[in-house]
Amino acid sequence: MIIRIRLGHWRFTFTLYEVTDITGVNSLLKDGNHILMWDFDDIPLWQIKLTLNLIQQDYELPQIRILNTGKKNHYIAYCFKRCSWWDTKRIIAATPYVCSDYYKWGIFRKRFTLRVTPKEGRKPKLAATLYSNVQEDVNISELTSWVKDTLKVQSHLHVLPLHYSEGYKTTLPFSLGKKDVSVHNTRHSLTKHQYAGGN
Repeated sequence: MIIRIRLGHWRFTFTLYEVTDITGVNSLLKDGNHILMWDFDDIPLWQIKLTLNLIQQDYELPQIRILNTGKKNHYIAYCFKRCSWWDTKRIIAATPYVCSDYYKWGIFRKRFTLRVTPKEGRKPKLAATLYSNVQEDVNISELTSWVKDTLKVQSHLHVLPLHYSEGYKTTLPFSLGKKDVSVHNTRHSLTKHQYAGGN
């Protein structure tokens, strides 16, 4: 919402944004290692299950839990496997169809975060579990924190001389475009036809 008021030769501009609180859990453990977390957008469940099954086998991972975020074809997944930061980045980057923005911001923050609270009335629900003979080596109590991230949606006040106000623009002080981080998802080529008993 933008409100503009002109007083003589001055224009006052107020910008108001809604503040939203989101509670999530970090991948970071108390010992500096990480658990594995994934985020998938607009990917059907059968494809995610096949994708994570291949990753599970390739990296000898314990069971992986897949949750629907409450929106069609939007899923998150996590695996209680203790990994170094290097291995965490490598495994997630090797996962086909993982959300590129999720990976990009995880690299930027040096930890991955998944939402655990409802969003617009949608609650994450368990959709599938990929079982494994490999034992989990992390307990949920080892996670460093459950964090509440307040979106930095704040109010701004600009006071400008009128003859400077036309065409006034603000820009972010940094850029995190798609070229900054590459996610290599070409290791496996998957189709629904290759997955018997899809859906």
